[in-house]
Amino acid sequence: MRNPTNICLLCREKNASKRNSHIIPKFMGQGIFDGIKPRHGIMLTNTEKQSKIQDITKEDYLFCEDCEKGFSILETYCSQRLEQYNNVNYSNQFYHKATGGIEYVEFKNFDIRIFNLFIYSIIWRVSISNHYSFQKFKLQIAEEEKLRVILKQYSSSKQNDLFNSISNLKILPEHSHVIFRPVKKLRPPVSMLSAGSYNDWMHQIHLVDYVLIYLTDNSQLINELRIIDNNRVENLVRIGIVDKESWESFNFKMIDNVLRKE
Repeated sequence: MRNPTNICLLCREKNASKRNSHIIPKFMGQGIFDGIKPRHGIMLTNTEKQSKIQDITKEDYLFCEDCEKGFSILETYCSQRLEQYNNVNYSNQFYHKATGGIEYVEFKNFDIRIFNLFIYSIIWRVSISNHYSFQKFKLQIAEEEKLRVILKQYSSSKQNDLFNSISNLKILPEHSHVIFRPVKKLRPPVSMLSAGSYNDWMHQIHLVDYVLIYLTDNSQLINELRIIDNNRVENLVRIGIVDKESWESFNFKMIDNVLRKE
C-alpha cells in the first residue's frame, strides 16, 4: 500500500501526494455507466466475485500534484478533439477515408505528438497500476521505462508550455498503436473496461467507446493496420471506424470470453 511519503512514480523526484488518480482517463471510462439506471457497473474478479461499482478505477499516492496536472493537460486537449467526432457541428474537422478494407477518420486539428503522449500515458499508467483490474496487463520493464522517460520529459502543468515544448519531440519509441471506435457512440454502451497482455509485445485495452491495441514491437503490426498506426510524429491522427454490428459482435465475444474464464 502506497502512502503520501512515497516518491512519485513518474518524475521520481517529488512525493506522491495525489489521491484519487484515474488510471483510465475519466472521459474514456465514465461512459460505461451511461443509460443504466440506477447508475452502476459490474466488476468481475478472478475469484468469481461480482460487485457493483459507480466509478472507474482510481488509486492513491501514485503521482505528485505536478505530474497529475501533466496528465490532465494531455487529457483535456485530447478529449476536446475526440469528442468533437460525436458532434455534427464539427463534421468539417474530419476526413473520412478507406484504404485496403480499413475505414478510418483523420482529425484535421489534432497534434499527433500530443496524441501519442496521451496514448503513452494510458498504457504506462495501466502497466504500473497495482489495481487487480489491471493485473493481466504488463509491459516489459524496459518498454515501460521508455514511456516513463518520454512522459516525464514532456510533462507540463500548462497547455501553452506543452505546445512550446512538443516541437522538440522528434523520436518516439519503436512501438505501434492503433485505435478503433464504432461509427456512432452507442448508449447504453455495448462494451467493457478491461486490459490485458497477450504476450510480451501485444497489449489491448477496452475503453468503452474505443479499443486500443498497443505493440511494443512495431515489426509485429500486420500490414493492413499500418495505415492507422499513429506512432509517428507527422501526419494526422487516424482512428479506425467500424459499424455497429461489427462493434457489438467483437465486444460480445470478448465479454463472453471473460465470463467463461471467470
